[in-house]
Amino acid sequence: MRNEPLKLPLILLSTTILLYHTFHLFYLWSEIPDTIAIHFNKGEPDQWGSKNILFIMPIVSTLIWFLIRLLAKKPEKLNYVNLTEGNKKIQYVKAEKVMVLIQYMGAVTFIFANEAFLRNAVGMESRLPFSIALGLLCICFIAPIYHLFWAATLKN
Repeated sequence: MRNEPLKLPLILLSTTILLYHTFHLFYLWSEIPDTIAIHFNKGEPDQWGSKNILFIMPIVSTLIWFLIRLLAKKPEKLNYVNLTEGNKKIQYVKAEKVMVLIQYMGAVTFIFANEAFLRNAVGMESRLPFSIALGLLCICFIAPIYHLFWAATLKN
């Protein structure tokens, strides 16, 4: 596959993060109160929910990973800027790379956000995983915008 050098580190990184989070979730399960903060307003919790909600984001993360994987398999089905016969092959390769990046970084974003909720629920510092989740979310938005500007400057 064209993206193997990109995929292998992303697979290892995302799998490691998912396994760590899963272990951490089950390790701390008995310490998590039955009701946890699930929404914050100006840094203060304003909505509460069951601790079982901590299983939703890893499931959503996995579902999003599979859905974006379907899109990444068929880059010719995506919309392009400045697509010509001369540059379509390179555009497809670059679009597939962007989709793979979004696939893995998007999935890991949910895991880090869930880690922040988990840490907050047990009274641990949660700013670092939340900051990482926000940073990864920015990457997921910037990558396609960068690709759009790159494609607009292509000749041929």
